[in-house]
Amino acid sequence: MVGLARNRAVLVPAVAKHLRPAAAATSPAAAATATTGFRGVRCVSTKNPHLEQMDMDFLYHLGLSSGDTAPDGREKLEELFGDVKFFCCGGSAGRMTQFAHDVAQHFEGTEHELPFGAAPVPLGKQDRYSFFKVGPVLISSHGMGQPSVSILLHEIAKLLEHAKAKDVTFLRLGSSGGVGVEPGTVVVSTGGVNGMVEPVYSLPVLGKMEHLPAIINPEVVEEILSATGAQAANLGFPVVPGKTMSADCFYEGQGRLDGAICDYQESDKMDFLNRLHEYGVRNIEMEAAQFASFTHRLNIRSCIMCVTLLNRLDGDQVLSPVETLMEYDLRPGKAAIAYMNAQLGL
Repeated sequence: MVGLARNRAVLVPAVAKHLRPAAAATSPAAAATATTGFRGVRCVSTKNPHLEQMDMDFLYHLGLSSGDTAPDGREKLEELFGDVKFFCCGGSAGRMTQFAHDVAQHFEGTEHELPFGAAPVPLGKQDRYSFFKVGPVLISSHGMGQPSVSILLHEIAKLLEHAKAKDVTFLRLGSSGGVGVEPGTVVVSTGGVNGMVEPVYSLPVLGKMEHLPAIINPEVVEEILSATGAQAANLGFPVVPGKTMSADCFYEGQGRLDGAICDYQESDKMDFLNRLHEYGVRNIEMEAAQFASFTHRLNIRSCIMCVTLLNRLDGDQVLSPVETLMEYDLRPGKAAIAYMNAQLGL
């Protein structure tokens, strides 16, 4: 049993120099002009000296903890998670549960397949996040919005550091509103911007606003575009690169006209959406800037793939038939599997 802390049950299945520390950036302008790039180090490593003072690290929202020893002398978390190469997360618990089963089915007949008759089993606590492991792929839901995904990323990064995992790529799979792209398109994010159209994630820390560059590793973007391009005929849907805007609100923050409160005109909305499009933004969601800034600060290879449920230049409401939307929801996962296939040589 992994870190049975506080009697919580854990279910285990039968381009140049690295950017200076983001906290040093004091304004969106300063953060936006910082040099992009990633070091060659590929171990998951946190940047918190206080963790070294702790005998045990209880990952509260996952229901796991460090400190337990496996029979071979390794830490239990290393035994369970040391082989992880991909961490895939998405907002919906149902969608990520389905993705875990899709990955398991895809790995049948390979070295990564589950034992005969086995199926993905939830790990740890399930009241906040649905959490699975299938071979080298760690999978979790993350809820809606940047605060929720932030909690998950902190604890996953610590988990993978305790596990001594190496060469891990983080992928966010989700849904979004398109900006000048047709419904059903998967947008591969080249970077995140906030609601002010600044390429940063802004976070108040100890009463001071930190503006953290929301940078995506361009190498991963190219790898995904190459892998999905090679499988274009099998995938059967468009995959395009573009910047992603992250809003802290589904309605006003995204310029919708159909919320309970709206103090602007349709012309204001269209001016804003057209400005986004001119800036290179191709979709809007609620997590990318935080996800990009977090993984960049820890030098973790990462990318974001979100399907567009509508073109916001044509309207605000998602009106496609339920069956169509259910098929759209599967598309980021299919793109991720094509990418992982290429990386694993399957």
